[in-house]
Amino acid sequence: MKKLLMVLMMAFLVMALAACGDDKKDNGKAEGTGDKDNTEQTEGTDNAEDTEGTEAASGDVLADEYYKNIVDILKDAGYEVDNVQEADTDFFVDAKSSMKLDINGENILPLQVYEIDPDSESLKTAQETGLAPAQFEGQTFEQEGVEVIGNHYFFLAEGHPNQADVIKLLQEKLK
Repeated sequence: MKKLLMVLMMAFLVMALAACGDDKKDNGKAEGTGDKDNTEQTEGTDNAEDTEGTEAASGDVLADEYYKNIVDILKDAGYEVDNVQEADTDFFVDAKSSMKLDINGENILPLQVYEIDPDSESLKTAQETGLAPAQFEGQTFEQEGVEVIGNHYFFLAEGHPNQADVIKLLQEKLK
């Protein structure tokens, strides 16, 4: 009896795989493409849109003199700065504006800068403790590793190879 059930299950599996395989071939022929690879056409359009979005965001963020000054300081120090764009201002409590950028190609660990209301209790707490009140998916918590310079939070994850040097440079140039 077990062998019969096993044979039936294998038969169903083979039929399902065969049906799926036929669908893929039929879809390609119905679109008039056959088995040709169309990745070049789609990739060209997606990349153009991504580049436009980044340039537009960079222009808006860099209109703020403080953020532009940060980018200039990093470039003058020899760092490669890419992908400058607006960050999510909803992350830190009392954030007014924000920017994130990649340093030396580290796009997984960007430098994030948040302008905080100068009269904010959150800013005072972060200056005293190094912990900044943050919110994510409805939960409020204290974010570690935040450097406060003036009324701005600077966050660059410890895993970034230039983390200590970048924070030290910004502390020296912006205070």
